[in-house]
Amino acid sequence: MGIALPDESIEKLCQAMRYLYLKGLITALSGNASIKLSEERVAITPSRIEKFLLKPEDISIVAIDGTHLAGPRPSTEIQMHLTIYRVCSECKSVVHVHGLFAPVLAGVLDPYLDMEFRVFDMRTCYVGELPPGSKELADSVGEVIAKGCLGVVLKNHGIVGVGRSLGEAIEIVEAVENSFKRSLVLHLLEKLR
Repeated sequence: MGIALPDESIEKLCQAMRYLYLKGLITALSGNASIKLSEERVAITPSRIEKFLLKPEDISIVAIDGTHLAGPRPSTEIQMHLTIYRVCSECKSVVHVHGLFAPVLAGVLDPYLDMEFRVFDMRTCYVGELPPGSKELADSVGEVIAKGCLGVVLKNHGIVGVGRSLGEAIEIVEAVENSFKRSLVLHLLEKLR
């Protein structure tokens, strides 16, 4: 017996991955996103399927306890997504990208806190370099999300954004990446003076 999926939510998840790919925030096989379908179920992007080609039938459904319910094998970062949903009752979506600027510049430059940060009353948190897909990474990200962080920079890895919607989580990862781009530009301009 198959699991009935909310078509609109699943289609938006597929569209989001195409958007993130076109923005250069993920590569063909990297990055992942999920949406909380209910208190018991999560829809998450799969492992090893091109993210820019995703169709609703490619999305994996996982129980909040980690049981794989339907679809292909879920992302290797499934532990991180489930940990976030367990510690953040308001979180309805998680987006994990592999941006260029934030993961590399974390600890070198501070992010430029622009209007987006003020609108979301957001602060950027950091997690040290930990193995992708590991319990250690999931626990570390869960800890800072539980303390109220909406955007988390994973050193030399990527960015995680959480939100009450998929759009909000995407906005968070873009805001974090853009803040480091702006910070780098301002730093370089200062050096030219």
